[in-house]
Amino acid sequence: MTTPRTTTIGSYPVFPSEEDVRYYQKMAQKGVAEEVLDPFIWSIQEAVSDFAAAGLELLSTGQTRGDLYSLFFDPKFVRGISWKGAEAYVTGRLERVSSIRLADLRSARSLLPAHLTLKEPITDAYTLARFAKVSTGSYRDTKDLAKDINRVIVIPEIEDMQESGVVEMIQLDSPNLAAESSAPAYLSSLYEEAASAAKVPLVMHVCGDTMRVFKLLIRLKVQALELDFFHYPRLLDEASRQSFDQTIGLGVLDAQSPRVETVEESATLIERCRKALGEEKIGYVHPHCGQRSLNREIAFQKNANMTMARDDVFFGEAEEPRNVRLEKRQYDPKGYFLVTANRGSGELVVTFYTYKHRVVRRYKSRFAERLLQAINLDADSLGISRRHLAYLTFELGRADTSLASPALLYRQRMIE
Repeated sequence: MTTPRTTTIGSYPVFPSEEDVRYYQKMAQKGVAEEVLDPFIWSIQEAVSDFAAAGLELLSTGQTRGDLYSLFFDPKFVRGISWKGAEAYVTGRLERVSSIRLADLRSARSLLPAHLTLKEPITDAYTLARFAKVSTGSYRDTKDLAKDINRVIVIPEIEDMQESGVVEMIQLDSPNLAAESSAPAYLSSLYEEAASAAKVPLVMHVCGDTMRVFKLLIRLKVQALELDFFHYPRLLDEASRQSFDQTIGLGVLDAQSPRVETVEESATLIERCRKALGEEKIGYVHPHCGQRSLNREIAFQKNANMTMARDDVFFGEAEEPRNVRLEKRQYDPKGYFLVTANRGSGELVVTFYTYKHRVVRRYKSRFAERLLQAINLDADSLGISRRHLAYLTFELGRADTSLASPALLYRQRMIE
């Protein structure tokens, strides 16, 4: 059975405070930025942490440093660009000064365990060229600008990312293509040039109703197409009628709406796509677009529900375990634990007693995880079973929660 991987389209709503950003920029102007913590490192850490906790398997940096235009038209990295408010102007021939996204990617990679990998978005040359306003005679038209953006920005970014070894895959973003009255003939050549430089898989993301341009998309030199099946379910009919080599990414939730889709809702859509396209054609499950406009908690819950929906469809629904009471012969032979919360010191205290109520070992910490690590190290010498460790994990979680709430007193559940 082919199982699609859960992934993100790119952006995530975790941003440092404006005050911290202004201070960092001020220090950078004075040439002492290295002495100040880059506030966006925090936002990257929070984004990848949320992605991982939601069960996403192919992550991005969260694009917290800027949007899909400002990231790749940053005058710090690209000469020939100036900004007036929210508009970018091409003031001369473009020149890439250094890698734009590599530092953030390395930061993200350093935070992740080996089983989680990165897929970073790059806004494609056509989208960037359509966005920028040319205020110079350096470029004849949009096509001329797009070809230079591909050569100067997009392809060098692809090369830097893949040569660094920090990405498994690169995503080319063309969010507005479906809304264009007609796609330009040179779009294919832009993607062919990018594909010729790529040594890692390229995927393409397009927002909107791509039914009209689907035949064009499947001719592009990419390994996968990430499309919106949530708002445009009729796209499934078009995709099921066509023959193509790419795998499909299923956009199964609304990345802008504050309503959190239920697990059942997303699972129903995934199952419809699985039946219509076949398992071998579905490579990824993801939001329909970037999530930067959402509340963080909503974005996280949407992603978590999406992962559960994927698992329900491809692995079956989770099973409800039955309660099994311990028999006396299953008790740990050397003693029992008492978990208490010291509100005065803000510490959790765990004591291991013999059955004659003598203290064998005592532990204390403000952090439940540290206590569990210490007890786990002593588990063999204390004769602690796996079930007892599981029970302690649960109790320490309850005790930890109680310390954060003045109104919530902690009582260990000593009787099953």
